Amino acid sequence: MTVDLGADPAVVVAGDALIDLTPTTTVRGNLAYEPHPGGSCLNVAVGLGRLGVPTAFLTRLSSDAFGQMLRAQLADSGVQPSYFVDTDDLTTLAAVHLRGGQATYSFHAHRAADRGLLPEHLASLPDEAALHTGSIALMLEPVASTLEWLLRREAGRRVISLDPNVRPGLIADRVAYLDRFEGWMRLIDIMKVSEEDLAWLYPRRSQDDVVAGWHAAGIPLVLVTRGEHGAVASTPLGSVSVEAPRVAVVDTVGAGDAFMSGALAHLHERRLLSRDGLRSMDAAGLAELLDAACLVAADTCTRAGAEPPRRRDLETRRPAAPREVRLGLADLVERARALAIPGQRHLLGITGAPGAGKSKVAQEIVNKLGPDLAALVPMDGFHLSNHTLIALGRRDRKGAWDTFDADGYVHLLRRLRTQEEEIVYAPDFDRDVDESIGSGLPIRRDVPLVVTEGNYLLSEIGGWAGVASLLDESWYLQLDDQTRLQRLSYRHQGHGMTQEQADTWARTTDQDNAVLIEQSMPRADLVIRIAG
Repeated sequence: MTVDLGADPAVVVAGDALIDLTPTTTVRGNLAYEPHPGGSCLNVAVGLGRLGVPTAFLTRLSSDAFGQMLRAQLADSGVQPSYFVDTDDLTTLAAVHLRGGQATYSFHAHRAADRGLLPEHLASLPDEAALHTGSIALMLEPVASTLEWLLRREAGRRVISLDPNVRPGLIADRVAYLDRFEGWMRLIDIMKVSEEDLAWLYPRRSQDDVVAGWHAAGIPLVLVTRGEHGAVASTPLGSVSVEAPRVAVVDTVGAGDAFMSGALAHLHERRLLSRDGLRSMDAAGLAELLDAACLVAADTCTRAGAEPPRRRDLETRRPAAPREVRLGLADLVERARALAIPGQRHLLGITGAPGAGKSKVAQEIVNKLGPDLAALVPMDGFHLSNHTLIALGRRDRKGAWDTFDADGYVHLLRRLRTQEEEIVYAPDFDRDVDESIGSGLPIRRDVPLVVTEGNYLLSEIGGWAGVASLLDESWYLQLDDQTRLQRLSYRHQGHGMTQEQADTWARTTDQDNAVLIEQSMPRADLVIRIAG
């Protein structure tokens, strides 16, 4: 992987970088140990880099052989070296002791490289970058005071995430540590802890009570990992829990760090790694975040040592190709009716290439079920206005993925899922004037099924990547190209184009979009050819 030294990082990770010595075999009755790059903060930086997030790591690295191993791991994972501080001090070593697949540690860090980070080593950070820190770097001096000074310097200027990753064996004075810990709560925006951390920090308080206190202190997002039982995410407005994916566990070394990198990567990809973004997260968004982070953590557990996955590794965990079926409109209405359960809210997404019949099928379902069971929300309501498209130079390709307000569409779907509002007003689209109509569609809270249709519901490009996880069921409509292009030409002629203009638009702009949309077909629950 090539490191782009010119790109500003989206996340700067600051903290520990060490070598994990993991037991391998027994030699003449003694344990043999194998060195692996590690340290909670280094693992998070490596995980972010492997997931494609522009990441820099702020730490002090030794010139010794172990330090070179750490540098190679970071470079191979695409982590930017611009904040490395060079030293001849030796690398910290952590001996890993595995019992039943669970890891405990003993540390050898006296006068070690990462422990010697000082305030004069702290360069200024890019304006838009988030900051992550934690673990043993906040327990050992002088690096602990240095990072605490960094937290105070950057608080309020950027999103700050913290994973204390408590190691009781390194904490000489519990009372003093807790006092400092409470002070950090006023400086951060994301707190990630394990159940074990909570039990050591506050043995006489319930998890709900502790988390509520953190929210009251101003922390908008709290993540609690529960090992094989998944994780919990909460904001001041509520909490969500998910189960962990079932995998064949080799060991759990680095799983919590992988979870953290997966969470930060998800927030970055969804453009939520800002204070306003964190505060905007609803229940559906929290569940989506946990699913992504737990998948990264679970994948890490399938390999020995702290080896978080690369993005391509996660791609192999996608479900098999969707089932292709041939159904009539009446069959589709009945399948949708099964989702329209009074007292619940389900979202059905219908997608496919331009001209595949999405609008007709969606409207037929809503008409047959009636207004008390179903409501229609077209993606086309989020077309950017023609005036805006002209200003952006995109008017001649209207309908392409970047000619919509994808983030606005995702936000609307989240509002519809949470059902916190009596009525949500969705935009409509008027084909006669070729413009969106704001607040044209009132969606009542008591309507159990929302049907939404559009081209990019299952796409992973740009903001569209946030749509699929919000749908309870997704259909991809398949139609032969000849019929589909003919439909599109007739449609364009009906809106004022000549036959030549309509045919050209269908074969170029519409077909270019069709090729992109077809790539999303494997993510559908069903691929449907309409019968009759």
